[in-house]
Amino acid sequence: MTLTRITPKLILFGLAIHLSLWLAVSLPAYMGLWPRQNLLGWAIRLMWTGLALAIAARLCLVIAKEHRNAKWLQIAWWAFAVNAGLSVFRMIAESPVSTAIWPAYTSQLRGLWQHLAIVPANLALLIGVIAMCHAYHKVGLGFEIERRDFVLMAIIAAVLSGLMIFREGLTEANSPYEVSRYLQNIGLVCLAIVSAVSVVLHRMAMQMGGGRLALVLRLLTFYSLLRSVLVLVGALRPVGIMASIGLTLSWQVLQWLPALAASYRAEMTFEAGRDLQRLDHQAPNPSAVFAPELLGTPK
Repeated sequence: MTLTRITPKLILFGLAIHLSLWLAVSLPAYMGLWPRQNLLGWAIRLMWTGLALAIAARLCLVIAKEHRNAKWLQIAWWAFAVNAGLSVFRMIAESPVSTAIWPAYTSQLRGLWQHLAIVPANLALLIGVIAMCHAYHKVGLGFEIERRDFVLMAIIAAVLSGLMIFREGLTEANSPYEVSRYLQNIGLVCLAIVSAVSVVLHRMAMQMGGGRLALVLRLLTFYSLLRSVLVLVGALRPVGIMASIGLTLSWQVLQWLPALAASYRAEMTFEAGRDLQRLDHQAPNPSAVFAPELLGTPK
């Protein structure tokens, strides 16, 4: 199967299988029917989210090649590929499966390596959304940021800035490694900026109206904003089995969004190529159209 045939339906089918398998092995653990550590559930999560992010990275690189003559769009898709690739490393670093394989790999070390991946991944995502906004702004389609967009940006920045001030609920707040605490704060700053810029990206998608490209931009926006929401909810430490399951499911769905956005963008290229082939088959023979005798010139 070629990458151009990795369709949005196939991505959604993979997501459905992933969540079904995870729920099948995790619900009994939450209900106390077997150990809560649930390494099988973590293994399923690691395998399927890793697959989704690897697909996203590869698709983004393919899309970037299509933009050889559009520098900023090429940079954007390169950055999204880097973000997906680093996120694979993050999933490996933060998974308890790694500790089961290597007992010396403690939860404190997991947090350190997790944020060593998160910070550059967030920086790549920031570069991607800025480059994409700049690319579509240069097209000159008359995109305008509205007042409510600035209000939303300010709210996002205030909320994530507040997390750094009242950060007791963050995962690395009490880490013995000082660098882990600094990295988590840096990651939050990047995430706040990414979320704010994503508001601009969403405004561009809305002003485009419908269409596949607008959907791609909305998915990328949703990916950025959902990350901020989940960090905030996680810091508040929701209580209850359903809240815990919902938060965990949301994090897993999040990892499929880049692949879904990239698959919609790749499908645009596939359909455009198919339409060109159809037109080529329907067109008259070029040698007949431009034959010398039809132009009144000697052969």
